[in-house]
Amino acid sequence: MLLTQANPGFENFWPPAAKTRYFIPFIPRGQALPNPTTAFGDYIQTLADELESFDKPVAILHGDTHLFRIDKPLYSKETNRLFENFTRVETFGWPDSHWVRITVDPADPQLFRFNEIVPENVATGGSESTMAHQDQ
Repeated sequence: MLLTQANPGFENFWPPAAKTRYFIPFIPRGQALPNPTTAFGDYIQTLADELESFDKPVAILHGDTHLFRIDKPLYSKETNRLFENFTRVETFGWPDSHWVRITVDPADPQLFRFNEIVPENVATGGSESTMAHQDQ
């Protein structure tokens, strides 16, 4: 399991067809797809290279953009398909802060389980913790 604050921008490293499917609702026809440079190029390339021959589950957890999602964000250059053993969890952020509970079960072939809404942290309208954060 890898943990980082920053969103490494996996989408920047997708093959053109995957980028087109992802961005087409947001980009006017004929406009170039975004391809911002990031400081994560070497990191993502090394990660992808290692995943080509590693057949165990790997998870990366990050915050930064705080668009909660659990997905398969990285493509193999050998198969041009998503790495099925690599999962990203991007955490919630303000104002929708929640814990994400991760369970590791070595007997489960998937190894990781993610509970995105932890019952102990369910927000209700006007809760004290929400109100306290708004006052800060």
